[in-house]
Amino acid sequence: HAFKRNVNMTYVVMDNHVYGLTKGQASPRSDIGFVTKTTPRGAFESPLSICETAIAAGATFVAQSYMVNRKELVDLIQQAMDHEGFSFINVFSPCVTYNKRNSYDWFKEHLVALPEGYDPTDRAVALKTLGETDGLVTGVIYQDTTKPSFEKALAAANGGPHPRPLTEDVVKPDQALFDSLCNQFK
Repeated sequence: HAFKRNVNMTYVVMDNHVYGLTKGQASPRSDIGFVTKTTPRGAFESPLSICETAIAAGATFVAQSYMVNRKELVDLIQQAMDHEGFSFINVFSPCVTYNKRNSYDWFKEHLVALPEGYDPTDRAVALKTLGETDGLVTGVIYQDTTKPSFEKALAAANGGPHPRPLTEDVVKPDQALFDSLCNQFK
């Protein structure tokens, strides 16, 4: 929903193609054939095309970087934070313990920077570029500065800025109502 609504926030994914913190299970980003404790015969699903998914879901800023390219990564995070709307950054981050395939050397060999003069404002070109490179590109892949952020759209719909934080508008049931709702599931 945050992508679609264009909520003004920055979301950073540290992408190592494996669930390393939980002892190495296959993740939605694992390649077909990737062997783990939970996929001893290899992962059988195609890996999620994470940046294509972000664009299709409505993110208005989509970028990728490699964790060892600190200067580029810091610059992309700054651009994302300056962007008015939902910013998504995928950061390739090798897991040296549970993913020996997508290693530092593998990323160094396979990642390519977007070419000089690349236009990130063209959604079709962004999706085509991701498809042609198997998503192994770095830089600002897509940016739409024309779609208003959720906050600006809400203000326009309400005839002005919202008078208080949206969290204060959440209806919180009293204890009796909460208990009665929970009892329905017993």
